[in-house]
Amino acid sequence: MTAEELVAVNPAGFEIIVDTVPHTVQDARVTWEQVVEIAYPGRSGDTQYVFKVQYEDATSHPPSGILVKGGHVQVERSGTTFSVLRSVVS
Repeated sequence: MTAEELVAVNPAGFEIIVDTVPHTVQDARVTWEQVVEIAYPGRSGDTQYVFKVQYEDATSHPPSGILVKGGHVQVERSGTTFSVLRSVVS
């Protein structure tokens, strides 16, 4: 099923989990920037920090891994999880 078909089936969006907290996004294609903004609002462009984003249970190949800055993954309608680690640049 394509992302467009999933939106038609689930017009309320896609439920993802970011650092154990559920969030709804409107598109099956979720970007690194979206995930970091959910975890750390207003900080995705802050050069003081480095963010590492890991994901699990996505429809992308591979279904789990590390999401790099500028990248994206295709998520399940419900249950794709993300973990965001923040480090201070030294």
